[in-house]
Amino acid sequence: MLLLLLVMVWLGAVGAQPPPQERCLTGYMTDVQSWVDDRGKLTERAPRDSKIDVSYQFNANRRLHQQLEAYSCANGSSVQYLSMARNQLQLVPKIFQFTDRCGRPLSDTLVYMTLAGNFFYATNFERPKFEEHMNATNAIVVPDAVDVLASEMWSSGFHGVQFKNLRQLDLRLCGIRELEDSPFRNMPNLEKLFLGENNIYVINENSFKGLSNLIHLDISRNYEYNTNEIYRGLFFGDLKVFSRFTRLKTLDLSYTKMRQENLHAIKKIRSLQSLSICETELTNMEASWLAGTSVKYLDVSGNQNIFKDIKALQGLKSTLQVVYANDIALNSLDVFDSLSSLEILLVSNNEISTIKKKVAKSLINLQALILDMNRLTTWFRPTIVLMPNLKFLSMRNNIINLISEEMENDFENLMYIGISGNFVVCNCNARELFLLALRNEKILPDQFIHSINNSDDNGSTVYHTGFRDINYLISNRKRVKSVCANNECKEDLSSKSSGNFQLFDYDDSTYTCLLVVEGRTTKFATIPSCGARSEIGIDDVISNTLEKLYYLVIPLFVLPFLIFGYIFRRNIRYFFITMRNSTMLSLINNEDIIDENTIFNYDVFVSYCHEDRGWVLDQLLPHVEVDANVSVCLHERDFMVGLSILENIVSCMDRSKTILLILSRKFLLSQWCQFEMHLAQHRLLETRREDLILVLLEEIPRRLRPNTLHYLMLTNTYVVWPKEKAEQTMFWRRLNKSLLTHKMRQANNDSIA
Repeated sequence: MLLLLLVMVWLGAVGAQPPPQERCLTGYMTDVQSWVDDRGKLTERAPRDSKIDVSYQFNANRRLHQQLEAYSCANGSSVQYLSMARNQLQLVPKIFQFTDRCGRPLSDTLVYMTLAGNFFYATNFERPKFEEHMNATNAIVVPDAVDVLASEMWSSGFHGVQFKNLRQLDLRLCGIRELEDSPFRNMPNLEKLFLGENNIYVINENSFKGLSNLIHLDISRNYEYNTNEIYRGLFFGDLKVFSRFTRLKTLDLSYTKMRQENLHAIKKIRSLQSLSICETELTNMEASWLAGTSVKYLDVSGNQNIFKDIKALQGLKSTLQVVYANDIALNSLDVFDSLSSLEILLVSNNEISTIKKKVAKSLINLQALILDMNRLTTWFRPTIVLMPNLKFLSMRNNIINLISEEMENDFENLMYIGISGNFVVCNCNARELFLLALRNEKILPDQFIHSINNSDDNGSTVYHTGFRDINYLISNRKRVKSVCANNECKEDLSSKSSGNFQLFDYDDSTYTCLLVVEGRTTKFATIPSCGARSEIGIDDVISNTLEKLYYLVIPLFVLPFLIFGYIFRRNIRYFFITMRNSTMLSLINNEDIIDENTIFNYDVFVSYCHEDRGWVLDQLLPHVEVDANVSVCLHERDFMVGLSILENIVSCMDRSKTILLILSRKFLLSQWCQFEMHLAQHRLLETRREDLILVLLEEIPRRLRPNTLHYLMLTNTYVVWPKEKAEQTMFWRRLNKSLLTHKMRQANNDSIA
């Protein structure tokens, strides 16, 4: 039995806890119970002679009865505050018929009651049914004997009891899953109902029957998982679930997963003034969704693309005062265009890069604009000054990289600004901004933001934290420190600019900028003022900066080309040789076209490098000229004296039937040899002849072959000089046969002619 009790206590403590998430920027927007704390204990706000607190106690019913017995009802006092929080209750206890010493039942005297932290998990709770009788002292009702099992709802303790004066009921963290029909029907004067941090996933049409005077309803942070551990969204049994509310002003649904169709139920609450639907997974609010309501305070944070339709807020021009829209994938402020009553706008963690002039002009009553963690950059035209009542501007953690003179002028009418977290390049305007803030810190008192449209700044009637959040930042800001450390210098607070703003987010570590010339960061206070421009000219700064950039960028730019040139040096060299040879070939006179009837002076033109001269003279000439009777043209023997080398090469090739290239690695290093090879290819393509023979004195790897040679080797049969002497006979036989074939083909052509 004890083990079962411990398990139930544990379930009551953790069963209704939501998964860990970030809180909405509104905080617990409607967590306004000043008479009870988060743990369910009554606070000092509850008068001592009007309260009973039996929270965190076993046998809470017995202890309550005992305290009522001892309660003094002198001077007309009564039990108005009751806490039975975290008593391990599984359903609402039937204690409201208990009376004090004056005979007044709790149901008549209670005004504030909390049952937070109990465990009303099951929809139907089966418990033993007892026969009841009074004990010997007639003090309390005690069980006698078990009869049968009775099925009861978690709210059965409320049934049949008329709560005449109950104004606030706290049922937070009770594990409630479903609101059945009319659990609160006997609470006609209830004004505030707190159902947050439960497991509610179903609300029926008649769940709120009887609550005609309800002003505040909190259904935030409700989480329910089905048997497959899938997070279920809140389901309204009927879209008229809120239709009975004629006085409801505040509705908090934050962190409760919502179905898109639930929006239609909410829009039917015409009296609604404050609505929080942050982190509810709602998207794409339709045009004029809240038109016809009286919504002043709206929190939609964490709902991606909920303002995809820029007409979503149409119809709220004269009512909407505070909007929290953090992290909703917003890329512009167009949806807030013409909201003339808007006073606080929080749009942090979005994708906003600019504020359009048209939108700025339309926000005539905007007092606080928070644009942290967006994509704002430096601007150079009046923007902020177009909002005449703007007093508080936060642009922390954007991508503003320069404080322009136009920005400084734009801040002139503001009371507080914050620009920390931006990567700013130092200039004198940053110094001016700091000096103005420091001067104003010394002469101006703290100024707080108050509503223009009404005096209800603190939300005593309609619960919101808008103005309170802004004023908290102001009152808890860190003061701007002196320019001088330890009074070692005389402060110079003179400035050419004007303005009454102060920094609400100042910190030495965040208000720094980059000195580009020196490549280091420094504080705003140490930057030379704009009055010192004559000493350090802006042209000099720009010149020095550009010079350093040149020294930095040029090596980075040139180094890849140097590496590329080294890796591909052979290819680059070959490219330039090819270009030179192509230029030389273009100068050659091509009027005399070589055809099959041309008469030649030589049988073969031999192209070779100087390093292979010995092989040509000792091996090639004896076998070709003597053995095969083939006339050979050699440059060192047959070139005409007085002509240029180019003219001799072209002339000898044109007067030779066949071209023989003696290829080696040294051959590829000779510029004239490469020119002869290009000329040979050029003549072959021009005349479409196949009068080219390739002899390789050694193997040439692919990586060393120029493209021209590689092409020639792919399109022409070649022979390789063998190193073995036994194979050289076959080499000469093949070479002589090829030369004689070319010679005889020309001879046959001559005979036919």
